Amino acid sequence: MNLRALKKTFALSGSVRTKVWACVIIALAGYFVATLSGFYSNYRQANRLSHLQNIHFPLARLADEALNTYKSQIAKYEDAFLAGEPEQAVLGNRLSADVLHLLDQMEEVRSRAEDFDNEKEMLSNLRRQYLEFSQLAAEAYLRTQSIEISVELQKKVQQLGGMQTRLLNDMQTLSQHLTIGVEEALQEEMRLARINTIFLGILFVLVLASSVLVSRWFANQQLIHPLARLQEMVNLFAQNKELPPLAVASSSDDEIHNLAASFWSMTKQLKETMVSKEYMDNIIQHLTGCLMVLSPSLTVVKVNYNTTHLLGYNAEELEEKRVNELICEESRLLFEHNILQSLLNGHPVVNREICLRTKENVAIPVLFSGSVLYTPNQELEALICVANDIRERKKTEEILRKIEVERALCKTKSLADIGQLTSSIAHEMRNPLSSIKLNVKAVKQKLQDENPAFAELAEIAWQQSLRLESMLNDLLNYGRPLTLNLVPTTLEQLFNAALTDCAEEKRKKAVNIECTNSLGEIPLRIDPELFTRAIANLLANAIQWSPINETVFISGRLHRDEHGQEQAVIQIRDNGPGINKEKIGRLFQPFFTTRPGGTGLGLAIVRKIIEYHGATISGGNRPEGGTEFTIVLPLRQVS
Repeated sequence: MNLRALKKTFALSGSVRTKVWACVIIALAGYFVATLSGFYSNYRQANRLSHLQNIHFPLARLADEALNTYKSQIAKYEDAFLAGEPEQAVLGNRLSADVLHLLDQMEEVRSRAEDFDNEKEMLSNLRRQYLEFSQLAAEAYLRTQSIEISVELQKKVQQLGGMQTRLLNDMQTLSQHLTIGVEEALQEEMRLARINTIFLGILFVLVLASSVLVSRWFANQQLIHPLARLQEMVNLFAQNKELPPLAVASSSDDEIHNLAASFWSMTKQLKETMVSKEYMDNIIQHLTGCLMVLSPSLTVVKVNYNTTHLLGYNAEELEEKRVNELICEESRLLFEHNILQSLLNGHPVVNREICLRTKENVAIPVLFSGSVLYTPNQELEALICVANDIRERKKTEEILRKIEVERALCKTKSLADIGQLTSSIAHEMRNPLSSIKLNVKAVKQKLQDENPAFAELAEIAWQQSLRLESMLNDLLNYGRPLTLNLVPTTLEQLFNAALTDCAEEKRKKAVNIECTNSLGEIPLRIDPELFTRAIANLLANAIQWSPINETVFISGRLHRDEHGQEQAVIQIRDNGPGINKEKIGRLFQPFFTTRPGGTGLGLAIVRKIIEYHGATISGGNRPEGGTEFTIVLPLRQVS
């Protein structure tokens, strides 16, 4: 059959619905073939598995039970023979019925299958041998007390021993044979299952590819090419060119041809175009953002499709609804007192981040922009508001934040290696260091009265050993990887914990600490213990460098970056001498310190804690004097 005859065979006349159904039927036919093949293959595999479950497994299980029962019987007979206890022989005789019952069950299961001829002979011989053994054992072992004086009984016992050994070997052989048969059957099923899976996969791909190709070819002939001709007519009309005449339709039910005919007729009648209300409404409806037109009373008078789609309302439900009802509770105060106030004062608003509330009460973050429309008399006519969904951008920002955290973690990967090394070194150094401290303390106490000069030297050695121990602890803290336990914590809780840790330094230096918290009860998602340690370290430095009776300031406030992302900004300021300008760039380097007796790891540990939280820290001199450290922590959603 040539290509022209094939096209004629598939050339259907009629409506688009008929042609679409023809494509569906082609696809369903391929699906039916693949499904039927899969059903037949699975049916055969189910039969094989049923045979394995009903024959192989029961035979192996019964053989194992018969072997174990026989072993128990042998053990009781041996106890009766060795201890001279006829009661054990009676118990052993009772087990004969159990063994015979299990052998009969095995024969019954075997008889349901046609592929166990060898096992039939093995079971028959085994049952015959066991009947001989059980009859002889029932007679001999009940007379265990007479064996020593009866030569006949001794011969029977010797005969029973040989029969017992042969039976045990035969039962073990049968059990192993059936178990191996189960394993081989399972392996064969696994092999067949893999072949079946590969076969079905290849068949599915072939059927799917064939269905797709045939459906695509049919759709091209019956749908795509006619629509392409219609699109060509639209392009020619847009270029103000003459449209070619239409071919005669093969059927009056052909909607595509009817549509092309209507378009061709319309172009002949249409001589000029004009912008109409419907045209403008169409543009508004297809805006990518959410458009809301508000009346001077702040009620919604017009929306586009994206607004109804985003918020889950229909247009009738949104109209006459006050705009603040569509704003989330957490954004309503900002919207009413800032955004709306600016618009009502005649000032446009551009890209302010708020949250809209859907019909299902779901918060959706958007960038809100608005402008004011006036009448020719300069009276307020409407507020034009546009909101763009930024959920994807928020997800991207969260991904970027995680990337930044991962980069910070990568920077500290080498510290994990240092931590392992320093941990082992510390354990080796602490024992001799502890010994040195104890000995120096003992020497100091011994020389306190006898030789004050040497006692003072011992005191110096004691202080230096304490400093060495402190440096070891700082080094371990710096090199050890951190594990964050993030929980919602308010800034007030964080400040109170840090002030408690620094209470002794504050008392000794007679320094005041003034706290300012404008975050209120906004929760921070941090590790309270680690973050408290970082804040306390910065406070301790500020207290140490502050003059007596001076004030150290610690504050927290809310800030928005250029993308509208909310951040918590924590600042610690003192009125001390400040930092040498040449040394400011080295503030957070390990082992760099300007504090007498310092190890140079305090600020490095602080930066490590801050960066693990995805935050940043900076330090420098204040223009009016003193030092200022600033922590910028992105606010995350707290569930």
